[in-house]
Amino acid sequence: MHRRVVVLFAVAGSAFIAATTLTAIVISADVPERAGEAPPPVVDVEAAAGSSADRVTGPPACLIGTWRSVDEYTNFKFYSDQPPMPFTGRGRYLSFRPDGTGSERREGFTLTGHWSGRVLKLVSDGTFDFRWSADAKAITYHGHISTTVTYRYYDHRGLIETQPMRANPNLNEVDGYTCDATRLTETGAPVTGFRSVWVRTGETGVYG
Repeated sequence: MHRRVVVLFAVAGSAFIAATTLTAIVISADVPERAGEAPPPVVDVEAAAGSSADRVTGPPACLIGTWRSVDEYTNFKFYSDQPPMPFTGRGRYLSFRPDGTGSERREGFTLTGHWSGRVLKLVSDGTFDFRWSADAKAITYHGHISTTVTYRYYDHRGLIETQPMRANPNLNEVDGYTCDATRLTETGAPVTGFRSVWVRTGETGVYG
């Protein structure tokens, strides 16, 4: 008998994204497949709200350029009948442009967690574009412009589901950050446990 799980994704924003403050809801036990049922699409949801009313100057020069994540941490609910659990990953590419647009690229980006002896993985590929602004302490992701990202969901049963990411034009995610010429660190709301560390690449020039 073919077996599957019901998969519901709600993936928060960029740097966010995932990875960042991911919430994935999956039933942990095997259940019989029911004919004619299709899983709902992945939908990005708003992360912690923040005010950007005082951000009237241009973006900080330190952020401009392309970054690669080397350490990412977040908590999210992988199974609907279990509490949130920690996941880690590395290898996303994030670009900030001075015109207030940006993009993220994923090439087999994998978030990995463990539960009850199981290895859990959320693997994603593709790109998406977004709008952003920042002051000296926080980056605001204002909304997605377009996306080609696809998610693949794995546990001890193998591949559970494949789903596309759906752009959220109303995203308003605010992450704290520190930046120097070669290193960027982002932190999300405490409840998410989100923290990411990025190193600068030379893809779109080096700014400091």
